[in-house]
Amino acid sequence: MPAIIFEHVNFQYESQAEPTLHDINLTINAGEKVLIAGPSGSGKSTLGNLINGSIPHSIKGQVTGHIRVGKLDTQEASLFDLSLLVGTVLQDPDSQFIGLTTAEDIAFGLENDRVARPEMHQRVEQWATRLGIAAQLHQSPQELSGGQKQRDAWRVCSSMTATFSSSMNH
Repeated sequence: MPAIIFEHVNFQYESQAEPTLHDINLTINAGEKVLIAGPSGSGKSTLGNLINGSIPHSIKGQVTGHIRVGKLDTQEASLFDLSLLVGTVLQDPDSQFIGLTTAEDIAFGLENDRVARPEMHQRVEQWATRLGIAAQLHQSPQELSGGQKQRDAWRVCSSMTATFSSSMNH
């Protein structure tokens, strides 16, 4: 079952004379792992921003074609609705940590959803065990290596969403 579909997508930033993306046709099925690679300026981040809804909601430009995440049209769905399906891990994960510990970062989304504390603690422990980061729950993100930070940011994101968007350049 398709999780993400791009059909004849073109995108041009308002500040640019030429489109960044040309006639993109892409289907990513649920459970697939996909690497988007290319040189600087090739459109990797643009693709991620189209998936997570930053384009057109925050970043302006001209979009043509159709993009769906699950059953949502990303051009029509709210950022909130898309955020329930898509998470973004940035190249610099330090900018994404808000808690003093990994556990606090995992709990952040649950707190925003007003999950009761006992259930929140239980769910944080469950996700940490499931994601293999239980030993890091009480560590500060600043104590982690760069690679651990990126993996933890992705894992925290994956604990809150069903589809993943990564704009890490590898």
